[in-house]
Amino acid sequence: MKIRSAERKDRDRIHEVLIATGRFNADEVRCAIDLVDQAFAHPERDEYVVHVLEDPDNGPRKTIQGYVCFGPTPLADGVFDLYWIAVDPKQQGLGYGQMLLRFVENEVRRNRGRMLLIETSSKESYAPTIRFYQRSGYDEISRIKDFYRIEDDKVVFCKKLVT
Repeated sequence: MKIRSAERKDRDRIHEVLIATGRFNADEVRCAIDLVDQAFAHPERDEYVVHVLEDPDNGPRKTIQGYVCFGPTPLADGVFDLYWIAVDPKQQGLGYGQMLLRFVENEVRRNRGRMLLIETSSKESYAPTIRFYQRSGYDEISRIKDFYRIEDDKVVFCKKLVT
């Protein structure tokens, strides 16, 4: 497995992975791809950082199995946001999500970050995602009832990172 910076040629596969998860609606997929496009269009801004996980890491059959998008939180000292993380459902349960998340945590530390925030939905289809964050050592620090829609809360997770 290899985690590398995403390239423009990866956009379609990232889109496929997002759709394949079955967790994101059309608006959410559009939002995720918009951030990927912004990362490609303005890498100098460093607002959105996108990496992909390839497996196998070389040879003719290498395929992107997952991706992650994160970046520094504007106007906050040492705080970063994890915007999107997705793994091809055929590859879930193999530790790829954990690898991507640990990669982000290490990148945040490398950039003198002290905290990683993750926002997600409370809808039932996101229950495995919430468990994933909890098992990864993230604490729920905030919940805004009915934020996205009635009975769909915004849940914020946090992990303080020590260097």
